[in-house]
This record gives sequence, structure tokens and C-alpha cells, in this order.
Amino acid sequence: MRSISLLAVALSSTCPDFLESPQAIGARSCVKIEKLPEGNFNKVFLLSMDDGQELIAKLPNPNAGLAHFTTASEAATMDYVRNVLGIPAPRVYDWSCSKDNPVGSEYILMERSGGVELSKIWDNMPWGQRLEIVRTLVGYEKAFVSASFPMYGSLYYAKDLLSPSLGQFLDPADSRDKREAFVVGPTTNRAFFDQGRDSSEIDRGPWLSINELVHSRAERELACIEKFSSYPSQQGLFGGPDQYRPTKALKVEVLQNYLKVATQILPKDVSLSKPTLWHSDLHTNNIFVDPSQPTKILNIIDWQAVNVSPLFLQARILHSSIPDNFADMNEEDQHQAKSLRAAQSLYKLYEILMLRQCPEIARALRFRDTLPGQITGLASSISSDSEPILQGMLIQLQDKWATYTGSSTPCPLSFTAEDRTQQRRLEASWGEGVELMHELLTEMGAYQGWDGWVNHNNYPMYKERLSSCREKFLNRHAKS
Repeated sequence: MRSISLLAVALSSTCPDFLESPQAIGARSCVKIEKLPEGNFNKVFLLSMDDGQELIAKLPNPNAGLAHFTTASEAATMDYVRNVLGIPAPRVYDWSCSKDNPVGSEYILMERSGGVELSKIWDNMPWGQRLEIVRTLVGYEKAFVSASFPMYGSLYYAKDLLSPSLGQFLDPADSRDKREAFVVGPTTNRAFFDQGRDSSEIDRGPWLSINELVHSRAERELACIEKFSSYPSQQGLFGGPDQYRPTKALKVEVLQNYLKVATQILPKDVSLSKPTLWHSDLHTNNIFVDPSQPTKILNIIDWQAVNVSPLFLQARILHSSIPDNFADMNEEDQHQAKSLRAAQSLYKLYEILMLRQCPEIARALRFRDTLPGQITGLASSISSDSEPILQGMLIQLQDKWATYTGSSTPCPLSFTAEDRTQQRRLEASWGEGVELMHELLTEMGAYQGWDGWVNHNNYPMYKERLSSCREKFLNRHAKS
């Protein structure tokens, strides 16, 4: 990779101004800088050079992940997928894992993705072109599954790990300069940083075995529960009077029960636990194509926090369906629903192609839908949500222990009749809270997620709508 020196870069609080530009790309100066719309985790700037080239400067927000590691891993991951796996990721020209530089922040300087976002032309693309895009994406996911990694964690250059003992080389020692060699180091998975987890003293890997990883995920949740006096607001749960309230005691109890069985409910097929790199946010806004040749993918963006985790926790397939009330819709709504159904057909084809070329993914998805798979997945979020649900699953596991594990040894779980009655009561209360929140958000027409954030242009509308919905909601449920 060519190294580019930033001669001087400055940011002001009101109008960012990069004073000079990299020289090694042939440009002599930066003639214009424009702040682009930012996402939840980064600030992004477009740098226009005097020779017409355009670069992207990406600066992580404090919530992007652990300092140093998040930027270091993102830069190495883009290089790896681009130059080792052959997947079109942005070319990285320069990066800094430290804020001790003229910018005053960590940054990545990369090429601007050419072409257009696939989302802008997808609806008007002929079926055959869409199919070709799907085939290409399946090829990329096959490359993900085919790659081999020695540990679970995230990708780095060896030179960017703060301690050589933190990682393990991917490449043979003589295959490339050791400082530039790829290694697996601590994870950048946001589940290890979000909602206060970043300030907790927890094991972030890398992990040599799946047993170590699943224990670390549960111990992470326990550490957060012990550290904080309150818990993150549960986005899908209505927390009104007399509604379900999470308790430290139940969260700890559920996780301790899970740890009794964590390694015994892992997939027996070891290929399903193989360390796998996976882009978990591969939607049409992150895919750039050539507008004159729409089937040609030019770039895939958003590699921050992409990590190496067990295949059965990584693989996923998108779904869509026609609404249940299709017959009652007007013509315009039916047209939109039919478009959605056409998309579903394409996704089904994507599923068939992917599962045919990558049978491990099919097996991984099937395992994830089993009770052991659901338990393993849900156990990683108990400090935030769903402890009565996980407890209910563990009760089911006890009842059919031999069926799910194939083990002749007794189940280490021992729920009493009183435990089961209490769990059913709590799950019913939790479910009622979910239904009430769904009712409120549906009436508001609000997006469910992102901690209640809305586009600032829509804020006045949602504020007024919330007031109206709140009054109706209280009138409807005041006596319940």
C-alpha cells in the first residue's frame, strides 16, 4: 500500500478546513472540502484535489468503538477484502490510529466510491440485471466463508497492535513484511462496546476457541450488570406503570444458568463455528455500481466494526413478504406490496444461490433457528433485554436436554415448579410491554430502533404526532 503523508490538516468547530492534501496521489493541494451527511458513528468529509481527484476523510465519533483498535481494524479489513478476497472495498491511502496528529482525531483517508448507490437505481433495474447483482453478492459471501482465520476477533496489521501478543498471524511469516502482515486481534464487534460496555473491564479477545468466546460474551454481560445501577432503555418494551421492570437478580441468575450449559449446546458440526469474516450491513445503500453498467459493483462501503465471529452467529438472509391485510389495501398500497413481493422473490433466489454454493451457510442458519442456537444468540444481550425470554428457553432446554444435546449426562439446570410459574408470569408481563410499545409506534408511524432518533427535518411532525398519540394511548389504557 502506498503511504501518503498529510502535511497539515485542520478542523474548526464550525467549518472544517483541510488546509493541505496528500502528495503521493499526484495532487498538490486540496482546493475544497465538503462535510457529507454523517451516520451514527462517523463524521465524513469530501476532499477535492487540484487535479480533480476526490478523497474521503472519515473521522470516528466517540461511540464508534474502542480508540485505536476501531480505526486500525477498519483500515486493515478494507485492504484484506480488497486485495486478498477480491471484494471491491475502498482503497485506503492513509490512516491514523491516534488523535495525536494535525487533525486532532483518528482518521482514515480513502478513495471516494465511484458510481451510484445501488438503492437509487435498484427499483428501475430489469430483472436480469438484478439477478446478476445477486449472483455477484453470493460470490462475495462465498469468499467470506472460504477464507480461513486462526482465531475469533478482528483483522489488523501487525504493526497496529499495541502488543505483539494480542494477535495471531494470518499469513505465513515469510509471505509479506511482518509489520504489514494481517493478524487477528481484539474484536471490534460493537456488542463489546455499546451501551456502556466500552468502559467495562472485559475480555475482548482474540479467542482461540468457540468455548472461550461464548464464555466471554456471557461474562461481558455479567460485568456490565454488576457495574451499572440501571440498565439501557429497552427499545421494544413499553415501561409504563405496573409493566415489566428488569432486575439485576434475574439478569444474573439467567446468565449463570446459561453458563452451566453454554459449551454443551454449541453446534456439533465444527464447520458452523469456524471463524468467519462477514459484512453484516450489506444493503443497497452500501453498494456502489457503475450507472452505465449497473451489474458492475464498483465498491462496497461501511467496513467499520466488521469482525471475525462464528459462522452460525454471522450468516443471515434478508426476508420480505406481502402484508396480511393485502386484500384491504388501496391500489397504490397494493402496488407497493407487489413490489415488495417481487423483492421477496429475488431474495428467495439469492437464498437458493447462496445455500447451493455455500452449504455451510444453510447448516448455520438451520442451527441458529434451533433452541440451542436461539439461546446462544440471545445470551449476548441480557444486560440490555430479554432475560425472561432466555429463562423460558433454558427451561425448555432442561425439559428436552437429551433431545437437544444428545448427552446421556443429567442436565445441569434444575428449575422448580415455582421457578416455572414465576418465569411464565414475567414473560407475560414482558410480552404485554412489547405489545404496548408496538401499538404506540405503529400509531405514530415511527421507525422502531436507534433509541428513538428521527431525522431532524421530521422532528416537529413526530413531536406533534407523539403528543396526539400519547393522549389517545392514555385514554385507551387509563383503566388497564
